Amino acid sequence: MEGRACRLTATGRKENEEKNPPKVRRKKKADVVRPDGHPTVGQLSLSRGTTSTPTPDTAPVWQANWSDSIDEDDDDDGDAEVGNAPDAGAAAGDAAVDDAVDGAGDAEAGDAPPQADLGVGKTARVGVSSTASSHFRGPDGRYASRPSSEDGGDGNRKRKTTRKDMSWFLTAESPMCSGGPVIPDVIPSFGGHIGLVLWNSPEQDRGVLDGFHRPRAVETLRRYKWSAEGSKEMVEATGLSHLTGCMMQHLDMALLSAFVERWQPDTNTFHMPFGEISILLHDVHHILRIPVDGELMGDEASQDTLKSDMGGLVRLSVDAQVGGKWKSKWYDNGAMHAEGLLVRGGELKIKEMEVQCYLFVLLGSTLFVDKSRDRLRPAINLFLKDHRRLADYAWGAGALAYLYRQLGVATRAGSKGLCGCLTLLQAWIYEYFPLFRPSQLPQSPDAPRASSWISPRLPGGDEARQRLVRYRQLLDELSADDVTWTPYGRDGHTDIPRSLYTGPIRFSDIAEGYDPSRCLRQFGYRQIIPAAMTVPHDHYRPASGSSYIVFWDPWVNQLWNNVAARRLELDFASRPCEQPSEIVEEYVDWFLTRSHPRITHPTDEEPQPRPLLVHQLREQIVDRLGPLLQTRDRSKWEEDGGKLYDMAAGVFELYDQL
Repeated sequence: MEGRACRLTATGRKENEEKNPPKVRRKKKADVVRPDGHPTVGQLSLSRGTTSTPTPDTAPVWQANWSDSIDEDDDDDGDAEVGNAPDAGAAAGDAAVDDAVDGAGDAEAGDAPPQADLGVGKTARVGVSSTASSHFRGPDGRYASRPSSEDGGDGNRKRKTTRKDMSWFLTAESPMCSGGPVIPDVIPSFGGHIGLVLWNSPEQDRGVLDGFHRPRAVETLRRYKWSAEGSKEMVEATGLSHLTGCMMQHLDMALLSAFVERWQPDTNTFHMPFGEISILLHDVHHILRIPVDGELMGDEASQDTLKSDMGGLVRLSVDAQVGGKWKSKWYDNGAMHAEGLLVRGGELKIKEMEVQCYLFVLLGSTLFVDKSRDRLRPAINLFLKDHRRLADYAWGAGALAYLYRQLGVATRAGSKGLCGCLTLLQAWIYEYFPLFRPSQLPQSPDAPRASSWISPRLPGGDEARQRLVRYRQLLDELSADDVTWTPYGRDGHTDIPRSLYTGPIRFSDIAEGYDPSRCLRQFGYRQIIPAAMTVPHDHYRPASGSSYIVFWDPWVNQLWNNVAARRLELDFASRPCEQPSEIVEEYVDWFLTRSHPRITHPTDEEPQPRPLLVHQLREQIVDRLGPLLQTRDRSKWEEDGGKLYDMAAGVFELYDQL
C-alpha cells in the first residue's frame, strides 16, 4: 500500500479505479482553432482611440475540431496539492471537491511553432509549456498523480481530450444575451460565465462563494519560535516576513462574490457599468509591499520531481513519510499538512531547511492559497530550494497571476469557491471603491496598506446572501465618479515601472495576460479604446470550473525580461486626465457593445437609497448643525430649540442610512 498513489502501474490503476470510481471521469474538451491557426479576440488599435473593430457580420468565428480520444481526468489543478488526502477539516463535505481541483493552471503541451511580437499592443503567441501530469482519484478519494508513458524526460506530456461542450464560447452566430455583449470579440468566454446565468435564470443563483483563506495558519506563523540561529534574519531578508501581519482576519465573501461576477477572464479586468478596472502590479506593491519586479516565477517540474523535492526538503524517504510518528502528518502519496511541515522544519534545526519550510507554509497560507484548506501547492517549493535567489523573484507578479487564474475559475457558473490572496482582492476593493470601505487605521506611508483596513466580522447565511443582492444593485448603479481612480496619488505608479508591462505574468505553470492599457484611468490618464488583448494559444473555459484550461506557448519569460519593448508608454497612448474618470467619446459605445455591464435586470421598482459614505455623513452633519452651534444669542435659543430637535432627528436618519 505504501506509495501506491504515485507508483501504480497501468494495471494497478485500472483495478484501483474499478474499486474507487471517480465522480466525474470524462472531461469535456476540444481543440479550438481558427482557420488561420491563430486564436484571437479582436483587432483593436491602441492609437488615439481609432479602431478597426469587426462588425457583427465579420466578428471572428472559431471552430471546434473533435477527436475521439477520452481523458479520464477531471483535475485541472496544474500540480496536485501537497496533501491530497482528506482530513477532519476538509472532510466536512464533498461540496468543495469540484473546486478543490479548480483548474488552477493545467496546461497542455503545444506543438505549434512559437511566435512572438515584442511590440506593445500587438497580439503575440506566448506562453507556458505544460508539466501537469494526469491525475486520478486514489484510495483516499482525493486526486493523486500517476506516471504516464506519454511523459517526456521533463515531465511534459500532451493530453488527449475531447471538448464537446462549446456553449461557453460566443461567436457571431451565438444567440446574444439581451444584456450584452452584442459583439463577442472581447469576452468570448461569457457563455460559461455566472453573469449570464444570473441574467437569464436568476433562480439558479449560486449565492455567496466559499472563501478559502488561512487565518489560523497565519497566526501560527506569527507566533513561530525559531530553532536555528540566523533563520529569522534570512526570512526577513526576503521581503516577505511581514505578510503574517497584513493578512485580514475576516473576509466579506458577499462583497468578493459580487466582484467575481464582474470579472472577465478574457481581459483579466472587472467589467463595470462605466468600463474596465483591474488589480495592477502597483496595487500589489502598495497593498502588500512585496516585490513585483525581478525574476519571473516561471520554473516548472513534473509531479514526481515535485514529490521528490518534498522528500529532500524534510529529509525523509517515501517509506519513512508514511510510517512511524509521521503517519498522522503524511499520507500514502507522500503528502503532508502545513502544520506538520512547519514542525518538521523546526526539528531539523538546519537554518536553510527551517527557512525553506517556514516560507513554504507562509506563501501557501498567504499568496498562493488553494482550496485544500490546510495543504500546500508543491510548485511553491520550486522557488525556495536556492536560498540565494529568494529575494530575486517577482513574488507580487506571481501572486497576481495566481489570483487572476482563481478569479477566472470562480467566474464559471459551476464553481462554488474562491481562493488565492483574498486579502489583496478585498483591500483593493476598499482602496478604489469608497462605497464599500470600512474604518481605516493611520499607518506609516511605507507600511502595507492592507494592514490599515479594519475588516469586520460579518454574519453569513441569509444575511450574507442579502448583502450580495444589495452589492449587485450598488455595482449596477455605480458610475465612474464613484471610483477613487488613483488611491495612492496620481504618481502612485511612477516608482513601479513594471506596472506598465504588457504581456503574460506567471506563477509556475499558471500564466495570465496583463494589460494596463485597458485601465488607463488607474494611472491618471484618459481611457481610450484598448488594443486587442494578448491571448493564450489555447483555452477552454466551460461552465464547469474543474475543466478550466489556459495554455500559452513557451515565450513568457522572454517577454517579461524585455522591459523596454513591453512597456506601455502612457504619453504616447493617451494624455493625462483633466477629470479622474475621463474617457474618449467613442469608448462608451465600444464598451457597451462588447461587454455585459449589468448583472440584474432593470426594474420599474423604486430604487433603494444608496448608503451614505462616512465623509458624506460628516459633511451633512456639519452643514445642519454648524450654523446653530455658532449662535451665541440666548434670546434665540428657545426659538432654535425646535430646530435642534429636528436636526437631531435628521442626524439619526442619516445614521440609519449609514
